[in-house]
Amino acid sequence: MAGKRSKRHVEEAIGELNLVPYMDIVVNLILFLILTTTGLTAFGVINVSAPQIGSGDSSQEQPTDQPLNLTVGISSRGLYISGTGGNLPAPGAADQPTIPKVNDDYDYAALTKKMVEIKTIFPRETKLIITGDPGTIYDVIVHVMDATRNDGPNQLFPDVLLSPGVV
Repeated sequence: MAGKRSKRHVEEAIGELNLVPYMDIVVNLILFLILTTTGLTAFGVINVSAPQIGSGDSSQEQPTDQPLNLTVGISSRGLYISGTGGNLPAPGAADQPTIPKVNDDYDYAALTKKMVEIKTIFPRETKLIITGDPGTIYDVIVHVMDATRNDGPNQLFPDVLLSPGVV
């Protein structure tokens, strides 16, 4: 009988494990972490479309104007601008970027100026493809998007497509 008494005594000492207070603490901790982290980060939204692979329905009428396929390539040497006819050559040599770096920084003002020139030639064009070297910093991509979308109140190329690749 001594064995039964000690077993009963052990069962009474353990009892049931109450998980409700522990779950309350965990839920409150998760809510606290979510609320504090979202308050510290500010998100900006930029509408970007992915390039389309297929041509869609072939029964639709094809446009008579050939698309410009305006592309801005981000390279470690500078910015290359190209279209359907090929690369826009640099003022000096054809193998140089269209807009070379100035003091190891990209010249976003010159890019905006070049986009204004292109927009005056192609006023109905709205699409722009941005591509870059694999090591391109995200901040540079955003600055290129900002420089090509607007020139003050004037809208340049708002439909931005991001494309992976090497310039």
